[in-house]
Amino acid sequence: MTTKVVMIGPPHSGKTTLANYLADATDSTSGEYHPTSGVRILEFSCNLPDSKAVDIELWDCGGNPQNEPCWPAIARGAAALILVANADIPDSESQFLEMLYLRFAAQHGLKESQCAVFLNQVGESTEKVGKVPAMLTKVPHEIVSMENGSNVHAAFCRAVSSALTTQSEEWKKGENQILSVQ
Repeated sequence: MTTKVVMIGPPHSGKTTLANYLADATDSTSGEYHPTSGVRILEFSCNLPDSKAVDIELWDCGGNPQNEPCWPAIARGAAALILVANADIPDSESQFLEMLYLRFAAQHGLKESQCAVFLNQVGESTEKVGKVPAMLTKVPHEIVSMENGSNVHAAFCRAVSSALTTQSEEWKKGENQILSVQ
């Protein structure tokens, strides 16, 4: 079974760089910024903290608001949501993250434990870390950096593990409700 994980955040937050790293994909660009148009889907296997290997379908979504008409289709069937933002989180990104959380998690029934916020230390943002938006304080958040790639992988695996545990618990609750009705 493949686990669908959606990764989205404001433009220029490093989503594609993180996605490429996680999927062990190479980027053939010259290092110039090229915004993701729509969505890219990467497939790879991830070893979770409990040593269980899981097949991942990572949906790397362009964060440009012009992609918004596609977001409901992209969010459908996701087991986990990773919100990526620059670590210093300017106010404009803070509001955008809240909107993304509402559109991708709240509208599609994802619990807080099925989501994570990655505060990506990009470029010169390595010194300053901003505050997570108030709406997202209960959502697990991690400071990640390509300078320390192992922390990116570990944070991703923790997020997926938490999401799958929550999903399994929700399925069990649903099954128990069905059985108790009979």
